[in-house]
Amino acid sequence: MSDVEKNRRSSELPGAAEKSSENPLDLLSDVAIEHYQNDGVTIVKNVLHPEWLLLLETGLERVLNASSQRLHKFFEGKEGEFIETIRNFDVIPEIRRFVYDSPIADMAGKIIGSENLWLYSDEFFIKEGGNAERTPWHQDTPYWPIEGEQIVSAWISLDPLPKEECLEYVAKSHKGAMYDGFSPSKVSEDPTAPHYGDELPRLPDIESDRSAYDIRSWEINPGDVIFAHPGVLHGGGPTGPNSRRRAITIRLYGDDLRYAKRPPTRPTVPLTPGLSLSLNPGDPLRSPWYPRIRPIPAHIRAEWE
Repeated sequence: MSDVEKNRRSSELPGAAEKSSENPLDLLSDVAIEHYQNDGVTIVKNVLHPEWLLLLETGLERVLNASSQRLHKFFEGKEGEFIETIRNFDVIPEIRRFVYDSPIADMAGKIIGSENLWLYSDEFFIKEGGNAERTPWHQDTPYWPIEGEQIVSAWISLDPLPKEECLEYVAKSHKGAMYDGFSPSKVSEDPTAPHYGDELPRLPDIESDRSAYDIRSWEINPGDVIFAHPGVLHGGGPTGPNSRRRAITIRLYGDDLRYAKRPPTRPTVPLTPGLSLSLNPGDPLRSPWYPRIRPIPAHIRAEWE
């Protein structure tokens, strides 16, 4: 990929959805929803208009330009280093607008069957400079203090990706065991090293025997969206020497989600100080940490009425 190509915005690339009178919810077919329910993951092609991609890219530029966001680094100091930032919604206005205004929330509600939606978190993953390591296989649920089924992650890449560099998913794994998470501090030594080291079974070594698993991935164009259950085992493919992958995940949940305890050896992710003081296990997950997205609150709607 040339420098000129790398500097182009995703909204300028072929494959991004054109302006249309078509309702994005109509792109979410019954078949796609069935795939999500059975496999824990589905892809909807050509959903996001270039202006939504531009909004995400503007937000990402703010994140990387001393926005006060902490940049979490994986494989730090090595050739394959990549960056993660979490809860950008709280400090980046473009991400806040995307979550409220784009079609993603309404599509998420249709997938999980909930008219009420709250934001669990959002997260950027930035693999720049080529040769970034793969994101280790894991489930999200061990890190999060939650239980329930009405939750979905929408994964959006701002860059076109071959199938080998897309996020990968083990189909139906959300119906099996909840494994321990991987330990970010030890991931370069052992991607199955446990996060908690207590109570939960250790992650399987999927990379050592990929043929034993039903792994799903797709060729991605900007505007495509992958919807996945956070209990699905997933990991990101590595990037090639001339590639980059800038992606964001938006996590939304519905009525049935409850607060749950996790092993006490490490805090859950993202950090939510005070949450355990206001909620007991089994309580509905309601907290200022998790803003309501649908129906849009009156004070938010009043901003443009």
